[in-house]
Amino acid sequence: MDLTNFFSDNSIIFNCKSKSKKNVLEIISKIMSEVTSTKEDIIFEKLYEREKLGTTAFGNGIAIPHARIDNISEAKIILLKLEKPIEFEAIDGNKVDLILSLLVPNNKDEIHIELLSKVAEMLDDNIFREKIRQSSDELEILSLIRNYK
Repeated sequence: MDLTNFFSDNSIIFNCKSKSKKNVLEIISKIMSEVTSTKEDIIFEKLYEREKLGTTAFGNGIAIPHARIDNISEAKIILLKLEKPIEFEAIDGNKVDLILSLLVPNNKDEIHIELLSKVAEMLDDNIFREKIRQSSDELEILSLIRNYK
């Protein structure tokens, strides 16, 4: 599965300024609203609901906020590289600086699980994670994602 098919133009954000987990969810909601033509508040509510179930920060400075959304036609992914790490209630206690967020149509359970699994696998790879952190070029990041294993 080529995850780059789920990225839209300008869906990789460098030096993203955020001061909190809530603020990051607001930023994601704004970007995803433009990408999916869904209201920001609906996206924020779904992302926030998911965070209340348990943090999506998996450790090693990464978080994967995700949600199922009614009335979107296809899954979408965005990547945020934060200017400064923020508290995200990570299981290892570390602050988060790399966020890969995904939205999936509510009726596409298998795609949701497949995407989440692939994203988690990639970001769990220390070498891959560091290459993403060191890159400041959208095409390079998309190439790293496309060519992962």
